[in-house]
Parts: sequence; structure tokens; C-alpha cells
Amino acid sequence: MTLQKKVIKVFSNIVKQIDDYVLLPVALKKLLEENDETAYSVSLNEDKELYMLNDLSESFREVLFNYIDLSNKPDSLIYKKACIDRRHFSKIRSDKHYHPSYKTVTLLALALELSTAQYESLLHAAAYSLPKNKKEYIVIRYCFDNKIFDLNKVNNYLYMACKKSLNDL
Repeated sequence: MTLQKKVIKVFSNIVKQIDDYVLLPVALKKLLEENDETAYSVSLNEDKELYMLNDLSESFREVLFNYIDLSNKPDSLIYKKACIDRRHFSKIRSDKHYHPSYKTVTLLALALELSTAQYESLLHAAAYSLPKNKKEYIVIRYCFDNKIFDLNKVNNYLYMACKKSLNDL
């Protein structure tokens, strides 16, 4: 490959990254400025049956592994994609009283590429919720609503909106 073709390829990759990291956050910025709590009530109502499937008797572990089974993906792919250590994942699997951090729930939901309602269901099983009045949670909801599951993009959006990352949740 000639130098000119390499430069063109690098430039086209840069343009694509600019599209990914500049144009999409414009919509996100609008959401953050509006901070409209009613904007997301529709997505929850559409999947209300799915959200209501998890009563309090189901543990986080049961709900998580139901979603993993539904995904037909091996456990190893899920925990690697979520950047979770194998031992940590083993603890989740074996300890029926395990209580995850908000970050762990979010990373696993992103790795499983769950819908917003499924993510909220997983949060509910872990005794968490998705607040509608904090920038970091608006960004996370935006990512689930728009099927943005790449951890780097999610972290980039979080950093641009509120100078935080998934590790800060």
C-alpha cells in the first residue's frame, strides 16, 4: 500500500471517529440540556411486561443468568466484553447473595447489549434504579436507548458530558 493510500485511509478513519464522537453527542447534549424526565417514559411503557417480569423474589444472579442464557453467548465472552475478571464473574455465579456495584450491573448490561427496559430490570433485581435527573445516568440511558454498547464510546460520552467514566459510577 502506498503512502498516499495509507494517509487517505487514516484520514477517513479520523472522519468516521469525528462523526461518531461529535455528531451523536449533539443529540445527547440536547437531552442533557433539556433534562426532560418524560422523554423516557415511552420506552419503559413499551416494554412494561418485560420490566414487570422481575419481582423482588428474583435475585440479581438469576436475572443476569437468564439474560445470558437468552443471549446464547458464552459466559467468557460476556465477562471479557464487560471487562470483568474471571474470578469476579465466578463469584457472581456461585454466591447467591452477591450484591453487585452499579458499575458491574452497567458493564454486564452493556456486554449483553440489553434494551433499556432490560437494563432497568437488571438494575431493579440488584436494588438499583436509573435516575432521570443526573447527567451520568442520562448519558447511560441515551446509550442504551440508541444501542451504543461500545465501552469506549460510552466512556467518551460520559467524560464529555460530566467528566466521569463508567469506573466512577
